Amino acid sequence: MTAPALSTQALIAGYEPDLPIVRGVDLSVAQGELLVLLGPNGAGKSTLVKAIAGVVPVHFGSIMLGERDITRVAAHRKIGEGLAFVPQTENIFATLTIHENLQLAAAVLPKKLRVEKIAALYRRFPDLATKPTRLAGALSGGQRQMLAVARALIVDPSVLILDEPSAGLSPKIVAEVFAMLKEINAGGGTVILVEQNVKAALAIASRAVILVEGKIRHEGEASSLLGDPLIARLYLGTSQPQKAEQP
Repeated sequence: MTAPALSTQALIAGYEPDLPIVRGVDLSVAQGELLVLLGPNGAGKSTLVKAIAGVVPVHFGSIMLGERDITRVAAHRKIGEGLAFVPQTENIFATLTIHENLQLAAAVLPKKLRVEKIAALYRRFPDLATKPTRLAGALSGGQRQMLAVARALIVDPSVLILDEPSAGLSPKIVAEVFAMLKEINAGGGTVILVEQNVKAALAIASRAVILVEGKIRHEGEASSLLGDPLIARLYLGTSQPQKAEQP
């Protein structure tokens, strides 16, 4: 039986040991799955993925990347283990150019691979290739997200985690970002997505997990959740079930 791409067991995490935000989460993400984490504000979604990424303290439990225990691996070393994390903010270096951002991300690779990997990313993200010398801080919100994802993909991670990638973006740019994530997943990438844009996220996800007060309260196929009036009312902040729309 193939091990999950990523899993947690009895995970307790938070900024203070006596005030846990994530409270005993057992999460399993299959290879090649696009999983969306949903829930009301303050449910612990971002804290959960930050704990997995190593930027929020884990107080109890374990995190497995495939068959490797990465619970105590430092955040900056997890990328080398195959886990890439794109935070909601400060996910690029605004004072560096696009190319400099990619070069910095590629520094963890052997020298002979760096040019090849950056060239491959420019082919994958042509919007970035047209302006490699432009300062990242001058990019649009959607272009910044593309650059952030490109930086994360440069090491071919086995799992890509994104925290609220649609935050602050226009509906058109949200559609572009979500199409990019769907393409990554269609190519075999395992993606974990924290998102408040419920309809857009469920439209591209294969499965969804709903967190409430730091615990998993419900999980199931993404396509079925917005059609469930109880789930919509209790966990998604809507009074009527909705149909998922393609971004």
